[in-house]
Order: sequence, then structure tokens, then C-alpha cells
Amino acid sequence: MARLKSSGVVFALALGAVALVGASSAHTAAQKAPVARSAQLRAVWIHAGLFPADRAEALARMRGLLDDYAAAGIGAVFCFDSLPAQNGKGWDFLATLIAEAHARHVQVHPVISPGYTVPLAGEIAQHPEWLITGMKGEIYRNLNLANAGARRYVLDRVAEALQYDVDGIHLDYTRFPVGQTYSYDRQTIDAFKQDVGESPLEVAHDGGSIIWCEWIKWNARQVTTLVRDIRTAVKQKDARLTLSAAVFPSPAISPVEIGQDWAAWARAGLLDALCPMLYTSDARLFRQYVKDAMQAAKGSGVRVLPGIACLSSHNKNTPAGVAAEVAIAEEEGTGGEVFFSGYSLDKSFLEAIAAARRSTGARR
Repeated sequence: MARLKSSGVVFALALGAVALVGASSAHTAAQKAPVARSAQLRAVWIHAGLFPADRAEALARMRGLLDDYAAAGIGAVFCFDSLPAQNGKGWDFLATLIAEAHARHVQVHPVISPGYTVPLAGEIAQHPEWLITGMKGEIYRNLNLANAGARRYVLDRVAEALQYDVDGIHLDYTRFPVGQTYSYDRQTIDAFKQDVGESPLEVAHDGGSIIWCEWIKWNARQVTTLVRDIRTAVKQKDARLTLSAAVFPSPAISPVEIGQDWAAWARAGLLDALCPMLYTSDARLFRQYVKDAMQAAKGSGVRVLPGIACLSSHNKNTPAGVAAEVAIAEEEGTGGEVFFSGYSLDKSFLEAIAAARRSTGARR
């Protein structure tokens, strides 16, 4: 069996077959719900795991959270693992979330994570060539976004989410894993050689090699191709739907480190909103990176919604600190904010956000 690596741990590549459960088109509303849409948007990243498996218990928690969010001026939820096959709750979580959120004029944007780890089951089990292969032949539990079949798999997940009465699609992990973890399988290497003429395996693996520089840029272009295809699918479904993406903080470093050229996405108008994850408790740094994002999106028509963390692997903030970052975002003319995350956004943070909203006059 091939060796499997994810987050530094090596697994055995055991492949099973699990049928993916699709969302019924019956859940698509004939007419969009009257959800508030304005230049300013405050959102929160949430996860289906916030809610119990029992539907009645989940519904009670859902209603309470959505009431709290709406009262704080949060007008959208970006929800991870909202599709049936992702959360396995046994009842239609996404349809329920949409109904409850729309009743409170809160938007729902399912999160699609193209480059995140995937289960080795179903279609993935049947197509191991879609996974990243390292230089030594090790297999990663991440889709190779330079592979056309892997990109089609992602587009199928987008299409599944679009069967529901969603208000947009939010992208996360639209990238390769950190550390320039690109795929060195034969198909990918041959595709690169066809474009450039040489193999990245046969040159120095640093920026002193022009071929290596081209390899980095080539992989970033494959990710951009996926974003363009997702935008086409979303806008063909309904031009009013919002396509947004969570991205790494630096528009200069992201294309080199992870193949995420989000400044190019903005220039090409591939997104409606960029959400750079600016997870810091340092107000000075937060302002600088907001300015960088605003500059990258300048003239593109793409809104910048900086990600503000209450608690993350990079920082531990306070309600006052979050309120200060909201104020900075407003001062810099952003299109709103996104808060990380529903697990840590308790009432103390919500009260601070609501107070910041009143002081700045921000609109949902």
C-alpha cells in the first residue's frame, strides 16, 4: 500500500467505497428569501459540529445562536460541513439552517474547502490519482488541485450546495498545503513539462531555479482555474449569489507558499468578497494587513471582509480587542468583517461587536 501523509502523520492508504448522499433539488426555493443585502456585511464562520445530532436539540441551539447573531448585527453565516455526506446527522442540516437563518434575515453560505483533507471513500477511493503525491511517492489526503478530475470533484460539491436556497458559496482552503506541497505524480509532471519543457524534479528546488519559479506559478494558476470555474457555476445558477473566499494574510507570500494567488483573483474579478484571515491581537499589524488587502483589491469591485479571530491557533483575543479591530476595519473602508469562529464567539464578544456596530453606524 502507498504511504499516506497528513499533518505530518503517515497513514496506510485504505480505500473503501461509501456512497455520497446528494441534496435533493426539492430544497431549492422557487424564489430567494428576503435576506438583507448591502455594501456592509458581518459574518461568522460556524461548523455543523456546533449543533447536536438530535434534530430537536440542534434546532433549539440553532435558533438561539441565530437570534444572538442577528442582534449583534451579524448578517451571514459561513458554514463548514453543511452538506449531508459531510455531517452525517441523518436529517437535512443545511435546509434547516437556511430556513431558520432566513426567518431572521441572516444569509447562509456553505463552505467548500477544495484543498482540505478528504475522506478516503466514495469517489476518492475510486480515484487515488486525484490525491497529492509527494516527491518520494508518499500520498497526502489532500486533493491535487492541478488535477482536472480533482477539480471536477470540487465542482460537484459546489453544485450540490447550489441545489439549496443558499445566498452564496464561501471557499476555504482553496490552496495547496503549506510548504509548497505540490503533487509530483506522473500526470501532473507531464502536464507541466508540456507547458514549460522541463520537470521540476530535475532542477534545484529553490528560487534560484527559473524552472522551479515557473513550477510555483504554474500550480497557482491551476488553483486560479478552479476558482474561475466555481465562479462560473455559481453565477450561472443565480447572478445574485455571492462568491467569497477565506485567504492567507499576505497577497505576496500566499502564491509562493500555498499556490493561492488571491490578488490575481481580485484583479480578474473572480470573487465578490475576499476574507483575509488576519488572526492577530496586534492592532498595528491588523491595520497594516487590512491596508494591504484593500490595496490588492483596489479598483476590482471585490469587497474586503477581514477575518477577525476571537480565538485561533495564532492568537487569543479579548472582546475589547475584537471591537478595536472592527473599528479599524471600518476606518479603512472595508466591506465588513468575518468572525472566527462560532465556537468562541460567546456573548461577551457579541456584545462588543454590537457596541462597535452602534458606534460606527455599520450596516448589515
